[in-house]
Amino acid sequence: MIGRVVVGWGQLLVLVVGLVLQACGPSRVPPVPPESPFLGGSLPSHDAALRHYVALRDSSALGPLLESGPKDALIRQLNAGLFLHRLGRFAASNVALQEAERLAEERYTKSITQNIAAFIVSDNVLDYYPSALEWSMIYYYGMMNYLRLGNVEEALVEARKANALLRRYANDNPGRSFTNPAAVQYIAGMLQWAAGEDNDAMVSLRQSLGAYEEYEERFGVAPPQPVLEDVIRVASDLGFDDVADRTRAAYFEGVEFAEESRDTGELLLLIENGFVAHRAEEKLYIPVLQEEKDSVLHGDAGSAVIAAARVLVRTLVVMNELSRRGVDYPRHEDGVIIATAGSAVGLELISVAWPSYQLEARRAAAVRVSVGDERSFTPALLLDLSAIAVRDFEETKPTIMLRMVARGLLKEAAVTAAEAAGEDAAGEVGGFLGRVVSRAFAVATERADTRNWSILPCELLLARFHLPPGKHRLRISFDGLNGRRDLLEFDVEVRAGEVTTHTVVLFGDDLGDRDRFRAARKGVRYLTPEIPDIERRERSGSSVRPF
Repeated sequence: MIGRVVVGWGQLLVLVVGLVLQACGPSRVPPVPPESPFLGGSLPSHDAALRHYVALRDSSALGPLLESGPKDALIRQLNAGLFLHRLGRFAASNVALQEAERLAEERYTKSITQNIAAFIVSDNVLDYYPSALEWSMIYYYGMMNYLRLGNVEEALVEARKANALLRRYANDNPGRSFTNPAAVQYIAGMLQWAAGEDNDAMVSLRQSLGAYEEYEERFGVAPPQPVLEDVIRVASDLGFDDVADRTRAAYFEGVEFAEESRDTGELLLLIENGFVAHRAEEKLYIPVLQEEKDSVLHGDAGSAVIAAARVLVRTLVVMNELSRRGVDYPRHEDGVIIATAGSAVGLELISVAWPSYQLEARRAAAVRVSVGDERSFTPALLLDLSAIAVRDFEETKPTIMLRMVARGLLKEAAVTAAEAAGEDAAGEVGGFLGRVVSRAFAVATERADTRNWSILPCELLLARFHLPPGKHRLRISFDGLNGRRDLLEFDVEVRAGEVTTHTVVLFGDDLGDRDRFRAARKGVRYLTPEIPDIERRERSGSSVRPF
């Protein structure tokens, strides 16, 4: 009986309400000028404000933005770490990022109580857990901070931690797409080479090249030419002629490389362009059979999960077919069509809040880079964070959907039970009040989890130079915000035999590479997730890995 379900879950009610309140931060967001390019679209108001003030590098806004944002400590540390990095406060940025890393490790094994609460109320009650991409970027910014602080050895420690993290991630999540931080591997390999760590350098560069070969198929990011050239050059320099010959034959057949003077230094100019794709709330329509709703009404607590699993398996068949064709799951106005067709064959719909990734990158377009009086050129695409983010999220859909469908079924059953209980107690008026109150609670608590590290860049570009030692003037021209053609000029010091990294940040009006973004979702195979045995796990107190 649903009454037993309601009573059984009632013990969690105080916890659930507390978690919901905790997940909702204060609503007072620092004001953003109405002409800001980051307002509008599907960005939540806090994320729009965060992007606006990060782009301005307004240090006075950091405290108010963190206070007005999500209560989750990990999200706050991620945002603080990147904001402080952009402000040039590298040591303080590392403190925040290290705390974010500690929290992420601590949450690697989750409390089952929160997962049960998510089945009842919303995924927002769960502690935030970073994706593999976000976690790898913690180490990327740690690397950049240490390099700006002049500590190459600690920067390499960050690179090794990134590699270890994603090896563990790959072991725990076989078949997932993003399991190798190609950009981090490349930068680490070049730093190791300059430091004389020959074997480590070759391992890092080979792993980077292997990752890029996978990126081309899954994310549409071909191996960047500077990376290929450096693999060949370093492999030849260290005596790994087989690696150099295979790479040259695969990508540069018949091309001769000019030998670089050992008196030069190498400059890696990393351009962080725009903002990563963000999560926005949408409505998803899930068809269910009346018997599946009835099984919740007349079963125990686990029946909702079992019914949800049946709905999920049926839905995944449709999702896999749509993914094969490169089409997303129907929602919005498509739900009306599904509802009409479904009613003819005995199907009903439950409407649930669903997070989806939206691309509003505000990246700079037509980026050109030059040094001194040399001719300008277009930098290479080193990493498309938005394409990786959307594909990685798509691959987690079944697990999220299982909670979502089970939650929808439980709430629908609870509304029916509340109406029946109200009628028994006070007739039609009581039934009406029971239905209204329970429906209001169901609607109010059904919110999509739109949290993500939304101030990461949309993409990482690379311009690589071999330069004589000394100070060099670099120029970056680009289409910036409000349609302006902007020019950024700065000096960089290069030392002979060393690898120097320098990072700049650009913004513009371009919304991002929509074709590559859509293509990254194509071909995802949605697998049925493991169905949790709630009663057994409650008794044993065992936990669930968030990956």
